[in-house]
Amino acid sequence: MAGERRLRLLPARVVVYFTLALVMFDRVSYMGVWEKLTVGLGKVGTACPCASSLSRARRRLGTAPLRRLFQVLAGPVAAPAQGTRSTAAGAWSRWTAPPSACRTIPR
Repeated sequence: MAGERRLRLLPARVVVYFTLALVMFDRVSYMGVWEKLTVGLGKVGTACPCASSLSRARRRLGTAPLRRLFQVLAGPVAAPAQGTRSTAAGAWSRWTAPPSACRTIPR
């Protein structure tokens, strides 16, 4: 994802957003997820790919950008002094923590 050689209707960054949305809307079809992603854009010209184009774009993207995204965002879950290691489940649970677990920012 460092840089694409050609201009595509579905750039790599858009395919990453689409893949993350697929995780959030796991019971929705490819076209349904695409519609959810683009509905807020209104009259802005967006690509209208078919399901097979979205599938090929995901295959072309591969796993490396998503692995890198996870490595950047997932830090250790426990403090180093506790002697435990970070797990993928623990890192994902930080993303889905209840609002009471979030710190408030003073005004």
